[in-house]
Amino acid sequence: MADEFKNKIDVHFHYLSPEYREQMIDAVGGWPDGFAAPTWSAEATLAMMDRMNIATGMLSVSSPGVHFGNDAKARLLARSVNEFAARTIGEHRGRFGGFASLPLPDVDGALREIPYALDTLKLDGIVMLTNFNGVYLGDKRLDPIFDELNRRGAVVFIHPTSPICWQQSALGYPRPMIEFTFDSTRAVVNLIFSGTTARCPKVRFIVPHAGGTLPFLARRIGMFGRGAAGGTPVPAEEYLRKMYYDLAGSPGSNAIGPLLEMTERSHILYGSDYVHTPEAIVSAHLAELLSSKLLSADDFRAIGRGNALALFPQLA
Repeated sequence: MADEFKNKIDVHFHYLSPEYREQMIDAVGGWPDGFAAPTWSAEATLAMMDRMNIATGMLSVSSPGVHFGNDAKARLLARSVNEFAARTIGEHRGRFGGFASLPLPDVDGALREIPYALDTLKLDGIVMLTNFNGVYLGDKRLDPIFDELNRRGAVVFIHPTSPICWQQSALGYPRPMIEFTFDSTRAVVNLIFSGTTARCPKVRFIVPHAGGTLPFLARRIGMFGRGAAGGTPVPAEEYLRKMYYDLAGSPGSNAIGPLLEMTERSHILYGSDYVHTPEAIVSAHLAELLSSKLLSADDFRAIGRGNALALFPQLA
C-alpha cells in the first residue's frame, strides 16, 4: 500500500516559531504538558517530509497555545505566529498550509484576528484548543467566534490541552498520554450538547488522535443524547459521524476499527503530530498504519490525500 500513501497531506503538523518558543518557555517552562519543547526549522521539517512522503504539512501551534494570562500579549503573539506561518507557506509554495491561532479566551481579540488571518494572510483554517483556562469549546462565551466561523464555512482543527485539574487527574504522568484524549472528548461533547454544532452547521471540525475516547463512548453519548436528561433530544451520534478525524498517534486497529464504526471513511485524515512526535515514531506509526488489514488501497489514497482535498481544495 506504500504507493497509495505517497504525497500525503498531514493535517496534524506543528511548528514553533523562535519567538513563540521563547515566550512559551518564559511563561510555562521548558516542559509544557509534561514533554520537552522541541525546536523547529523549515529546512529540517522539509527533509523529514521528503523521507516520509508528506507533500504538504498543515502548520498549527500546539498546546499550550498563545494565551499565557495577558490579553494584549496574547493578541501580539497570535499575530506573530500567524504571520510566521504565512511567511513559511509563501517561502515554500505547495509544501505547507496553515491553521491560524487565536488569542482565546479573549473573544474580542479573536474576532479581530480571524479576518486578518483568513482574509489577509490567507491561512486555511483555525486551530482551537479544547479549553482555554477552563473555557471549553461550546461555552456560550465563545458563541460569537463560532458564529463568525460558521458564516465563513471555516475548518476548525481541534487540539487537546491540559484540563485545569491536571495536577490531580494526571497522576504525575505527561498529560498527552491520557489527559489529552479525554479533553478532546469533553470539548466535542460540549460542542454537541451546547447546541454549537447544530447552530453552526457550516463549520467543519477536525478531531485529533482518531477521536480520542469518542469512538469507545459514541453509543453511550448517543444514549444520553436521546434522553438528554429529560430535555430536547440531541442527535449526538449524527454529529459525531459528520466530523473529521485525524490518525495522529493512533495507527493501530484498536483505534481505526472503532473509528470506522463511528464515522465515514471519507472523514478520516492523515496526521503525524510532528514536531512534537519525533521522526522515528512518525515512521513507526506509518509502518503500523500501512500494515492495517482494515483499510484498502482506495482507503489509503483517500486518507492520505483525497479526504483532505475535500476540506482544502486550494491545496490541489
